[in-house]
Amino acid sequence: MAFRVLWWSRAVSFAGEGIGRTALVLYAATHGVAAVSLVLLAVALPRFLGPVAGALADRLDQRRLMAVCETGQAAVFLALAVFLPPLPVLVALVLVSGAFATAFVPAGRSAVPSLVAGRDLGRANALLGLAVNIQVAVGPTVGGLAVELGGARLAFAVNAVTFAVSALILTRLPALRPAGDHSGLWAETLAGLRFVARSPGPRALVLSLFVAVSFAAVDNVALVFLVSDEMHGSAAEFGFTQAAFGVGMLVAAGLLTIGQRSAVALLIGGLVLSASGTVATALVPTLLAVAAAQLVAGMGNGVENVTTETLVQRLTPRHMLGRVFGAVATAAQLGSAVAYVIAGPLVAALGPRGAFLVAGAGCGLALVVAVPALRAAVRTEAGGGPRPDAEVTRS
Repeated sequence: MAFRVLWWSRAVSFAGEGIGRTALVLYAATHGVAAVSLVLLAVALPRFLGPVAGALADRLDQRRLMAVCETGQAAVFLALAVFLPPLPVLVALVLVSGAFATAFVPAGRSAVPSLVAGRDLGRANALLGLAVNIQVAVGPTVGGLAVELGGARLAFAVNAVTFAVSALILTRLPALRPAGDHSGLWAETLAGLRFVARSPGPRALVLSLFVAVSFAAVDNVALVFLVSDEMHGSAAEFGFTQAAFGVGMLVAAGLLTIGQRSAVALLIGGLVLSASGTVATALVPTLLAVAAAQLVAGMGNGVENVTTETLVQRLTPRHMLGRVFGAVATAAQLGSAVAYVIAGPLVAALGPRGAFLVAGAGCGLALVVAVPALRAAVRTEAGGGPRPDAEVTRS
């Protein structure tokens, strides 16, 4: 089955990415705190080019584009392993790697409807989410051990190998060629943004994701202060509560691989779980209860991720999928940026518990913003599945 090829490629790649990301942070830390921030910024900046990356995914053979992106990242991490470059070169190489990763995302997500039947989209996205969340839960631990045992060189080399293996696996996919005529890249990028702006379903999904992340990501800042200042927890206890969120995402993805469920109901449930878990984090009295609340919030986030991808695939014509997924990826990055800007003032003014309450309310607001997308999805589900226009040519 062609989808299994894509899944194994992503599982291998994600495993290496978790190792490599941890090694990047640890290696940058040897240059100081500012270096860590600079490297993480270099990872994030290319993601704002999501709409352009989406236009590339809609004009090129997606199999070839994905393989080139994985090969490019393999080359970058091989260079890091061989040279362990100084900070300016490190940042430049991370920017290049981020550009390849940005180009891969809309191609990988928009390829799924070409590889599975419409009724199986939810399960397929859940399986891909399982691969992502294993990386979140396991990658940092393995990456830390790799750096401890063999230094950053070993971790970078392992990541390079996983990208190379992923590229080889992708060659077993059928050709995923775009249909129709194409204008210039910039014109197609603008056409994709206009489509999102004018289409109630995709527009609502992009906006609700932006709102949800703008508030939910506040917990990335507030949690450490809740554990350390309010509950006088140790670093290990902070790590435990932080890991609970990733475990929740992993559990959600695993559960969603079983059976068929309405994507509309799941998105509502995911947003409710996210809001409930975030608010509960502000209210519970013990560290164990905080971990439990974070697990619930993580489950909600995992459900949101899978169902948002499924709804985008069902509400978007095939020839526009890459560009819509590019807009989705950029919305998530913009939301994260907003969250990191407002988190500090929120924690300073309201304390970590107050910040969590605001974040939970924001997750609830995202549900209201998503209503037009839910209505469009109800009509789509009643009409028999995803829109079939602009099918991908296989060979």
